[in-house]
Amino acid sequence: MPEIQPLSALSSVVQNGWIKQRVTNVIKSYHNAADVIAEPVQNAVDEVLSADGITGTGDVTVVLDADQNRISVIDNGRGISSEDVAKYLAPDMGTKRKAFLQGWVRGHKGVGMTFLVYGFDFFELESRTLDGEHYRVRMEGGRTWVADESLDITPPVGYLEHLSGGGTLQAHGTRVTIGLGPKTEPRELKRAFPTAEFATIALQNQTAIGIVEPPSVLKKRDLTARLEYISDAKTEKISLVAQYRYPHMQLDKTIRALDLDEWFRKNRSTEPTVRDRSAYHACHSTLGPEALKKLIADRTGHSLTTVQEVHSYIDKHKVHVYAMFSHSASYRDLLAEAWKVPKNRVLHAPRLRVATDGMISSWSREVTLTHRGFNVDRTWLTYQLQGVEPDMGRKDFPPDLHDFLQISEERVANEIARLSKPFLRPGPRRTPASTEGYIEPAIKAYERRKSPLVPSLIPGFDEISLRTAPQSEQDVIALFSELVGLGVLRHFKPVFYSGFDYYDSYFEYAPGEVHQVVREKIPGLSAVDARDSSGVAEFKFQGDWILDDLVSGVKRWEDMKFLVCWSIGKDVSQKAGDEVVFRAAEDSADRQFHGVTHLATLQSAGSRSIFVISLSDVLDTLASSD
Repeated sequence: MPEIQPLSALSSVVQNGWIKQRVTNVIKSYHNAADVIAEPVQNAVDEVLSADGITGTGDVTVVLDADQNRISVIDNGRGISSEDVAKYLAPDMGTKRKAFLQGWVRGHKGVGMTFLVYGFDFFELESRTLDGEHYRVRMEGGRTWVADESLDITPPVGYLEHLSGGGTLQAHGTRVTIGLGPKTEPRELKRAFPTAEFATIALQNQTAIGIVEPPSVLKKRDLTARLEYISDAKTEKISLVAQYRYPHMQLDKTIRALDLDEWFRKNRSTEPTVRDRSAYHACHSTLGPEALKKLIADRTGHSLTTVQEVHSYIDKHKVHVYAMFSHSASYRDLLAEAWKVPKNRVLHAPRLRVATDGMISSWSREVTLTHRGFNVDRTWLTYQLQGVEPDMGRKDFPPDLHDFLQISEERVANEIARLSKPFLRPGPRRTPASTEGYIEPAIKAYERRKSPLVPSLIPGFDEISLRTAPQSEQDVIALFSELVGLGVLRHFKPVFYSGFDYYDSYFEYAPGEVHQVVREKIPGLSAVDARDSSGVAEFKFQGDWILDDLVSGVKRWEDMKFLVCWSIGKDVSQKAGDEVVFRAAEDSADRQFHGVTHLATLQSAGSRSIFVISLSDVLDTLASSD
């Protein structure tokens, strides 16, 4: 009986296209700029903590060369044999699954090295094995190949060179180097990690160097780590603490944070002494498995449907939760100053974070609380678990973990707030709003009428009631709301508007309600994944003004999906070591949502885009005769 091999019918072009798509998906799965250091660091830390055959302390060095726009990570592990190196660079060829299940390593999916090889146009690996083999592999053009839409272009080839002398490694280990450039995310090392201090925080708070305990990490030796930060031909060498930097650590002497666990161990009373009452800026505590089971004794969720399942989950994963609370939202700013962290980064911000098997994920989100106005912006929660697959920003935690977060986070937040309250300093009094610059409404209306809204009529729709061109954020909200009411943008359904919340609005997208005129002139996709069909919306008069909120820490890029503005402003806007770029949407696949005019990216946030609706562009496009 003749054999049939269906895959043999695939042409080389089809096979090449399939491979390119898999590599592209790997690269797109990395949303955070910190992934560029997190991936090589994770590989290095896993190697030096778990490898057999090496002695002494595990050592990892991170070199950030802002002058050359290159990153290197060096370890003193066993090295990689030249026979095995190719499979380590290919996607889905991980070799650490068994070690992960045993709790020895954090990464195991086999995609991290693929991200480094094909996410950047310069990749170099130098390795020296225990038996003395010493070689270097260099590959260039990986990112350019991925970005090229042609399917018949073959992937770039790497070249292996055996080293009988030279190289950078004097002993066994591996050095991985990547070069950033115009096509990569991030593009500029100086913007992603503007100072040595900030790079230090990122390494301790977003990579495997910052070991999170408890739960304890299985390791065969201790870890030492260091940073070499090169800028303007000067090198700063910093010894890194191989521990996650919690928000009560390494503070200015004027900032006081109380360890509640230690205080209650030393004091029988539950009330603070006169000396401790109202004396601290923040308080922190770690809740272990038994405390958590008592705190959420009656809580269940969608995946964990019984109390017993919830308790079993806590025991199985040895769940601990670190919680910190401050009476004043100003603690976040004090922390940023003490750590020298730009306010447009979220490493210091009140957030919910997750650590699995000792490694913090770059994923985080705002704490979900019913009473948002009270303590959502002054609560830090870090969940620590064993045996849960790490996420590293790709939002692929198992459903039962997300379920457990929903079950427990509000109870934990309320408990840390309750315990902290007697010890905390009162928040500062609010100062009354200034009336400087106030203009009488009639005078303002007279001046505004000199700038009428143009165009004020879209063929096929009623005339727009707003009489003047927007000059403020409130005007943009008013015009957007009217366009929704007229049916022009009825497929964007605002769930609420808020003038006091973190964000202005939240949209639900209804692709089945797109007006034919919009479908023809500003088309998106006919169907959008239901999980991606709603999200936070921000309003600005000029789109580039969003950078001010990011720099000040008022808004967070990863929380937002839509940005509605009157005009874009500058296509490229830079401030405080960060950069936001706006580009016009090219086609329906690019814009995804009908009516989207531009896509915006933030240098420090990697490749994640925000969908922009520039109302002036919407009006001009829909009113044109083309």
